[in-house]
Amino acid sequence: MRRNTRDRKIDGRLRLATGGVSAVLLSLTLGVFPFSPVHARQQGGHMEFDVASIKPSNPNGTGGTVVSATPAGRLHVANATIKDLIETAYDVRDFQIKGEPKWADADKYDIDATPGTAPQSAAASGGNWTVIRSEVQALLKDRFQLQVHRETRTAPIYSLVSAKSLSKSSVLSATQTPQKGINAGQGTMIGEAATMNQLAYKLSRLLQRPVVNNTGLDGNYDFKLEWTPDLALSAPDGQPVNTAAGPSIFTALQEQLGLRLRATKGPVDVMIVDHVDKPSQN
Repeated sequence: MRRNTRDRKIDGRLRLATGGVSAVLLSLTLGVFPFSPVHARQQGGHMEFDVASIKPSNPNGTGGTVVSATPAGRLHVANATIKDLIETAYDVRDFQIKGEPKWADADKYDIDATPGTAPQSAAASGGNWTVIRSEVQALLKDRFQLQVHRETRTAPIYSLVSAKSLSKSSVLSATQTPQKGINAGQGTMIGEAATMNQLAYKLSRLLQRPVVNNTGLDGNYDFKLEWTPDLALSAPDGQPVNTAAGPSIFTALQEQLGLRLRATKGPVDVMIVDHVDKPSQN
């Protein structure tokens, strides 16, 4: 249960930014549930940091998890566990990470790091996702001695499909507006010119299981999805959970959007943590 709460927190409050706040979506395919390979190297070789301050986060702090970088390459992290950082560094989700020690999903850190050489791509583009992920990878390897490897395993997944009675969803509202995205809150998702891949991504975060888009629905859609959250879970930032009787996420999808989640099994890329240490002293 704790993992679900944590992942919803990350989904709502994790910020990956280069001089601002942006959002990034993982690609979804009809085959292996993937993650993107990103290597902690730049054109000049392995990235190193001149200064890297790592401190335990304030246990009484109320702020969310933040991971950001300036165009010059300075990395700032607040209230992040090692598992949070692995998610960021390797573009994976909580349920794709296996083998980590318990402390890596519990102890939180604040980090400020300055690279010895500003990433070359940052100078040209003002920073980008590859640079941020490369920086976090380098930090994990240097200060936490992280060692990982990838595997593909057969695991439970959900297939997002149109309800049997509908060859095309008559509930979703198609739009010609350029693609935007989905705003997810406690028990609600509002899609504005959103794709079914984006919906599958949000559902995978919520359900802690890969969700593959097999709806056959192309294009962008406007929609509003409302359900009753699992009452055993806490709301982000201590907000009260709406306890009014209502549909589960599974029922809401079918009744409100004409879609269904079908439980099945499929290939899932996972990242195995072979070794990780608590951080070395500053």
